[in-house]
Amino acid sequence: MRLIFALFCTTVLGVGLYAQTPANPKTLKNPIPADAKSIEAGKATFTKSCVVCHGATAKGDGAIVKSLKPEATKPSDLTDAKWDHGSTDGEIFTNIREGIGPKFEMKAQKGKLMDNDIWNVVNYLKSLGPKK
Repeated sequence: MRLIFALFCTTVLGVGLYAQTPANPKTLKNPIPADAKSIEAGKATFTKSCVVCHGATAKGDGAIVKSLKPEATKPSDLTDAKWDHGSTDGEIFTNIREGIGPKFEMKAQKGKLMDNDIWNVVNYLKSLGPKK
């Protein structure tokens, strides 16, 4: 059934929805080059959609932090070298798109952001972290 849906989406609708949700996010390749245009677009999307939790500098110090209960999970610092939920482009994309469980305090952005917007955010976030 899933294969039939994927074929329908790819051939009739002209979109590759099935390709966007692989069994292993580590293998998902970023289709958008991490150039200045993508990074700037990612920054704009991040500013609009992510700053309230992650803060303007992506350090996990957004306005929402003040209202969280002490036992609540705090937003991640997205500028450091430690990525608890995976650091590949595919893993970051999947975390943004699907949210992070088990409590999903990091809400899914699927249906709120287009996949290309999420890929641009991935490129922006990767530009902020420590350089290898």
